[in-house]
Amino acid sequence: MDRRSFIKGAALAGVGTVGAGFLAACSPNGKTDSDKSDAKNVSDGSATEGAISWRTPQDYSAQASEAGDYDAVVVGHGYAGVTSCRELSEQGYRVALLEFQPEETYMATGNESCGVNSNLVNKITEGNQYHDVDPVEYYQNWMTMIGNQGNPGLIMRYCQNMGDNIDWYYDSLTDSDIATLSYSGSPAAGETWPHLLPNIGPIKFYPGVISAYAEECNQTKIQGYNREKAKAAGAEFFFNTRGLQILQDNGKVSGVIAENRADGSYLKFGCKAVVVATGGFAYNEEMLNDLMPDIKNNMIEGEAWKDAFGNERFVGDASNWQYQGDGIKMAHWAGAHLESIIPGMNAKHIQAPTSMNNFPQAVWVRSDGKRFMNEFYPVVEQRGVPNVYLPREPISCVFDSNFPEYRQYTVPQHGMFSPTTSAIEELKTGMDKAYQKFKGTWVEPESSKEDNQAGAMFAAPEFIADDTLEGLAKQLGLEGDAVETFVAEIEKYNKFCEYGIDEDFGRYAEVLFPVKDGPFYALAGNPGLGEIMSTCGGIITNAEQNALDANFEPIPGLYVSGNDCGRRFGVEYITPTPGVSLGMAIVLGREAGKSVAKYLETV
Repeated sequence: MDRRSFIKGAALAGVGTVGAGFLAACSPNGKTDSDKSDAKNVSDGSATEGAISWRTPQDYSAQASEAGDYDAVVVGHGYAGVTSCRELSEQGYRVALLEFQPEETYMATGNESCGVNSNLVNKITEGNQYHDVDPVEYYQNWMTMIGNQGNPGLIMRYCQNMGDNIDWYYDSLTDSDIATLSYSGSPAAGETWPHLLPNIGPIKFYPGVISAYAEECNQTKIQGYNREKAKAAGAEFFFNTRGLQILQDNGKVSGVIAENRADGSYLKFGCKAVVVATGGFAYNEEMLNDLMPDIKNNMIEGEAWKDAFGNERFVGDASNWQYQGDGIKMAHWAGAHLESIIPGMNAKHIQAPTSMNNFPQAVWVRSDGKRFMNEFYPVVEQRGVPNVYLPREPISCVFDSNFPEYRQYTVPQHGMFSPTTSAIEELKTGMDKAYQKFKGTWVEPESSKEDNQAGAMFAAPEFIADDTLEGLAKQLGLEGDAVETFVAEIEKYNKFCEYGIDEDFGRYAEVLFPVKDGPFYALAGNPGLGEIMSTCGGIITNAEQNALDANFEPIPGLYVSGNDCGRRFGVEYITPTPGVSLGMAIVLGREAGKSVAKYLETV
């Protein structure tokens, strides 16, 4: 399933996608910190931080009433939070979990989890040829993709435990539940994908995704299974409760202050340890501007933060939505060290023609008719970086009549094109339509108006076609010398394909596809900068997910997991397998629970 189908399927099924889950998380009862006039500012006198309101610590303790004592408090009922809670409670510890959303409308965000080396993914993926992956190889490849910028011990812990912990998370599924699961990145039974590549250059990719899109068994239901297991082991869940502040006694965690969002009252939960797992800060504009300057500082006039659907993110007041950065605020106020560069998901590059559907098998040119980058750079989340530093003009993706074959050369990663029989037929249909329009023989079907009601986001791409490269260039709006430059550029590129060496931008030989057999086709677009599906970091920890202070020393009792945890992805999210965001949250959430249990043995 490609990324377009991912969003479409989730939307039609009514389950919480990464984007749709944000929308469903909106609740009218929340308050922002700025609304809390009874909170006490606790400034450290820093001129640098004083100019940014979220960095100013808040103290709610004077207004809080006692809510009980626990061994540990988990803040956030996402994948990392619920797995941490379940692990701790099953080890016999008294745990409270605080969740922002009301229980009656609780919805999990996301659907796809990486399941490499799990028994479940092997069971549901008959066409997956990668049933057993060496964890050390997976780790080495991961560190190569992120330029060795990650936390080595933490990432290895993920790689070594990903199979077992994924199976543990899904262990309550019934046979009927499992029957509804789907997968991406490898062919279904009865299909073959002869051009599915295991690597491009030195970068490897691995199928192995568990997709829970079906209404009968989505991630909200699966989270519920894990919640019930935690409750059966003694855990207590407090919904509609927003974590606000971590309390400390002589530097050690001693409690958590939270808000009851139903009545605005404050609660104090005593504890020896806390796991912060609130899912990041994708709906806090001030934090995005502050903590992701490599995006904010590269936006041009007219660009703004956008959601996963390409819509402007902050049209109205988003402060009552989830993903306000509560966990990062709490941990930072308690002394935790922030990452200098925080990764986003699908955030720090500009794809072509759209973020939802890019065409790396094509040749990309700009208004001068020239190529300007390696169109098929292996890591999709890094591929469009050159576009960030160029004018926001349309990027034209150009290909020839052999494209239905070339399009099948793909790797299992975020937003991949899945070369199913139906997808290839749809591509051919789109190309045929474009050529008929060029020839003036196209007749619009009666059903097309109705079909397009789903919106342009889900519509098949509109190609243009021409018998000649010169004609195609003119249809793309190229003028004057740019037309001749374009034709010469394609001829030069075709020579690179013949020789197997791209002397201009280093595109790998295995994905060099000539543009020489007419008719010729193209589509153009430029989504601009500012789209972000989620944030993927924040607080620096050690391999135990124990938060580190300004001197990189562990803060006793403070643990951070999921998208609040830093140094997992380098400067941007990566996908050697689709779904590693959820997969890592599940796996390392459980590992965080194990780490907290070890700590509790010592206090």
